[in-house]
Amino acid sequence: MESHHLLLAFVVMTHTLTSGMWWAAGSWMGLSSRAAHCWMIASLSNGLGLCLLLSPSLASSELRVLAACAFAALGALWLREGLQIFLKLPRAETRQLLLSIGVVAFNILVCVPLGWQAVGVAVSSTLVVLTMIWSMREVMQPLSQEFHRGVAWAALLMFGAIAVSSALIGLSQVEWGSPLPWLTISLDLQQFLLAFISVKLSILTSFVLGYIVVMRLVARLEHLSLHDVLTGLLNRRAIEAMLDREAQRLERFSEPFSILLIDIDHFKLVNDRLGHAAGDQVLIEVARRLQAEAREVDHVARYGGEEFCVLLPHTDHEGALQAAERLRESVCERPIIWGEASVPVTISMGLVCAEDPRERLPSLLRRADAALYEAKEGGRNMVVSARDNASPSEGKPG
Repeated sequence: MESHHLLLAFVVMTHTLTSGMWWAAGSWMGLSSRAAHCWMIASLSNGLGLCLLLSPSLASSELRVLAACAFAALGALWLREGLQIFLKLPRAETRQLLLSIGVVAFNILVCVPLGWQAVGVAVSSTLVVLTMIWSMREVMQPLSQEFHRGVAWAALLMFGAIAVSSALIGLSQVEWGSPLPWLTISLDLQQFLLAFISVKLSILTSFVLGYIVVMRLVARLEHLSLHDVLTGLLNRRAIEAMLDREAQRLERFSEPFSILLIDIDHFKLVNDRLGHAAGDQVLIEVARRLQAEAREVDHVARYGGEEFCVLLPHTDHEGALQAAERLRESVCERPIIWGEASVPVTISMGLVCAEDPRERLPSLLRRADAALYEAKEGGRNMVVSARDNASPSEGKPG
């Protein structure tokens, strides 16, 4: 009896910890809260099922077994529901609700009165196996795309282990010519093995799910560290790292690249006249137009304030001039609407082409900045090349 109580305490402690972990993750830490709450319910369901199974004083053996199987099926359904929410997969909420209610009603209201323990166990086990198979089919591609194939295979291993365990439980209810090997051992040992395997699966499930949640959090933090919050463009830190790599490539392989420093003309007047919210909208829209017009190989960044930087890999001086003109025209071709106000926006650019491997990056940036200053002084809404500041490519002065 003492060992039986220790086993029950072990189950309660493990599932309390895993359920509490998901509750804290969803309620306090805000980590995929809806998915975390689904996984908390799944852990609670599995824990309650095991506690019922290991508590002979609570009810008859038949009721405990069927209720435990129903809870196990609920746990599998909520596990899948959480993954669908986490990965933003299509969900069938009505089917989920019907299956959840149906398995409990069938086991308790049908199988218990009729004495169909074997049928209830087999149906519940089959539902768990099918749920795991559905989950395997759903999550492989999304997990591989967002993380890597190793994470996807770990999830498949988790689903497979749950499915195999449930299949074995279901098979134990079939009338075979001779008893299955695990049914010849004592009832106490059967309960111990069932609890041990279930707890191990619960820990494995929580570990895999916790890993993918943390991986997404790390990816988001990394994204935030390299991107501007307002515009979604690369930030200064990210573009400077890319510029440094291009400079190293130029030094090793003599591959030219070009840099555009861009400044929004008369941006302070927009803030003063319409407010900072309007200024933010101008920044967002200019960033969107620059990103939309840039080539796939180009990198657009917010360099600070109303200033942007565009890195043009594998681009010589003439190609950079053409690209700069396209970008300038894409920004100034139509005004930006803010409420009832129409805000005309133009940009000035300083262009520098890196062709000499001996020239260092700080020197290139100084020359681009000087060219940008020349464009501002020369009337704005133009592109000035650091190669020849006396020959700007002009648009309409703005």
